Amino acid sequence: MSRLIIFVLLTSLLFQCKEEVYYPKPLGHFRIEFPENDSVLSYQGNCNYKYQYPFFAVVKEKENCNQDMFFPYYNAVLHITSIKMTGQGNNTLFHHSEYARKLAYEHRIKADAINESVYKNDSTKVYGVAYEIIGNVASNYQFFLTDSNENFFRGSLYFNVKPDIDSVRPVLNFLKQKIEGVIHTFDWK
Repeated sequence: MSRLIIFVLLTSLLFQCKEEVYYPKPLGHFRIEFPENDSVLSYQGNCNYKYQYPFFAVVKEKENCNQDMFFPYYNAVLHITSIKMTGQGNNTLFHHSEYARKLAYEHRIKADAINESVYKNDSTKVYGVAYEIIGNVASNYQFFLTDSNENFFRGSLYFNVKPDIDSVRPVLNFLKQKIEGVIHTFDWK
């Protein structure tokens, strides 16, 4: 009987001493919070344009009325370029609009699709095109606005992460709506 007890004890000790196997955690994405508040701020600096932008963005002035609109919580930035057109040489509406289109379509190598949306507001004389570039590209959203005479305004959205459309899509869709708010409230001074 004592042999049986010793045998059971030794057997149970052998099975309890096995090493625990660790498995890597599956890849996942962070939970992203979007503000429910639609508050906006007004940009009315010394430049020849004004617009409204989301309260959670930070606008940093650069030289020649160029700007960076940072979205710090989402690790993204909208680079803004403003050009005063003279209508001569390479400073024409045709040149700048074709250059904006070229910059958007440079992503076609990696893009799954490029969707264009035309914007037109005759009362404020704001006209433009927005490019939604779908896929693992550096800039998923670009646009330009113009008054067709002397002003040209271009924006391109960049995330400060390696392009992965599956992880940035929710934020991209959210920021796209906010940038479209900028476009719809844009006006020349």
